[in-house]
Amino acid sequence: MAAVLPDLAHTLKRMGARPTGPLFAAALAMAACTPAGGLSPTRAATAPVATSPGLPDAATVTASARATSIAASWRRIADIPTARSEVAAVLFRGGIYVIGGFGGGSVVERYDIGLDRWSRAPDLPVSVDHAMAAAIDAGDGAGIYLMGGNAGAPIARAFVLAPGASSWREIARMPNPRSQAAAAVLGSVVYVVGGFDGARLVAPTYAYDVTTDRWREVAAILTPRDHLAGAALRGRACAIGGRMLSLTTNLAAFECYDPQRDAWVRMPDAPTPRGGVGAATYGDKLVFVGGEQPNGTYREVELFDAATARWSRLPDLPTPRHGLGVVASGPVVYVMSGGPTPGGSQIPICEALTLQ
Repeated sequence: MAAVLPDLAHTLKRMGARPTGPLFAAALAMAACTPAGGLSPTRAATAPVATSPGLPDAATVTASARATSIAASWRRIADIPTARSEVAAVLFRGGIYVIGGFGGGSVVERYDIGLDRWSRAPDLPVSVDHAMAAAIDAGDGAGIYLMGGNAGAPIARAFVLAPGASSWREIARMPNPRSQAAAAVLGSVVYVVGGFDGARLVAPTYAYDVTTDRWREVAAILTPRDHLAGAALRGRACAIGGRMLSLTTNLAAFECYDPQRDAWVRMPDAPTPRGGVGAATYGDKLVFVGGEQPNGTYREVELFDAATARWSRLPDLPTPRHGLGVVASGPVVYVMSGGPTPGGSQIPICEALTLQ
């Protein structure tokens, strides 16, 4: 069953099944019977593993990775006009862009942080969910980049929305189709990590140079997975959480790609294993939010401090959800839309947390 029914609830959603209907109930029940690991992942055994001077590896900090409480509080901000889940989200020049997803596959909406107000941005040329996005604020390659996603099945197409443009422009395609992955940008390079190619989990990491419009393959991720989060931290492209094509195989794996060594570094596992997640960074701090399991969604919010190599617990998300957009602007973390129940569901609620 696992070989032909990856992430059943999401597949049924694309077929139009109701999230509360019998098909979704059956999907979750079958997912619970899926052997750990779901479909066979592509091998990652040849990926180099490095000990990074910038980020301590898991072997040296596992003992200090623990959950504690940090004082802060969430606040409600303006609801997004189009409630969606399985979205991509980026910060670009003072606005947060929420892109695609169930409930509005071609919709792009911009949140003005200063005005607490939403506006419509140019629609995507293709309707997608589970896409990957990144943004570059300055330079010749400035713009918002969208890669892959599901358009009935995983695609390799990629697009850029340049500053001031009224439409998206297609750029070089990824080497192969991919969805349910994560992206992080370092300088002028966008890294796409993890994900699903329509048949199996994929290990190769793709690097896109915005100045040359070219893709290349770099070291494979150590733990192939889908529905993971990605973020840049101390000059590395990091992958956090995710799962192995089933709601019952959530992972705590935290790994970072070092472009200087073309190698991945194992980091201390997140306190709460989960997939369908989001992450964002502010300085040396990474915030890990959301997720889903067969019985519900996660309210846990956890912070990794690279300076101390410790995990800590932040205040719970007031509205637990998965498939959400998570973006940081300075010390403020924004959580946009998402699904309040496992599988296909959407809410317009958006919330923000100021880090202390």
